Amino acid sequence: MSAQAGIFDGTELWLWDLDSASSAPTRTNPENRSALAVIAGTAASPRNLPCTALPETLQSPDIPPLSQDHPRTVTRGEEVTLAGFIAQNPKFDGILCLPSATSTLWAHVSAEEIVSMRRFLTGTLLGAAFDGLTLGDPEAFSEALSDTMSRPEHAALRLAALKTAVDLDEIAPTEATSRATAALIGTELAATRSYWLGQPVAVIAPAPLRAPYRTALESQFVPVSQADGHAITLAGLRLARERLTR
Repeated sequence: MSAQAGIFDGTELWLWDLDSASSAPTRTNPENRSALAVIAGTAASPRNLPCTALPETLQSPDIPPLSQDHPRTVTRGEEVTLAGFIAQNPKFDGILCLPSATSTLWAHVSAEEIVSMRRFLTGTLLGAAFDGLTLGDPEAFSEALSDTMSRPEHAALRLAALKTAVDLDEIAPTEATSRATAALIGTELAATRSYWLGQPVAVIAPAPLRAPYRTALESQFVPVSQADGHAITLAGLRLARERLTR
């Protein structure tokens, strides 16, 4: 029987088959945790930055999250993805960007350690009024991004105007969602400028979530690489299993 590992995101439990060639996770009831080889997103005691993404040894199947006091940030499974990427790219020194449907975590990596983190509730904010992270037309996306980066304090105003335009059938919902995505990512880039300016950035997520961030960063002439979030997370979970002492 194949060993399974999981990540609890606060609502749902996502399972990976550690012995499968497929990196795609499946969703299950959060109560189905007892037989897992390793699991992230539990109440395990967090590890404070700076530190490695995973401890050298795990005393139990519960993978400890990473914690930072200012700004207050705690990972919920992303430590596994960070570990998987660093294991495959040990010489990487720069910024990792991990978008999800609810939030985006930015992490500064140096000498195989996580130095600092920033989290933005971009996906949650988009989902409240639009349809989630969407690239749409790259030219219109980049224009909306540039406008927001020049005046990030107007981001909420732009979202309200786009929502009104959708309600009045003046713009297609998909295109409005794309421009709203650009506006919120624009505020992220403005807030993290000291992070990514002059640094390589790796965007780690499934392809639909990577696309808007890649386009946004490339429009700012940032050297961007990409990695599939599911595959990298599976690699991190396998690494965690290897470090389990019992």
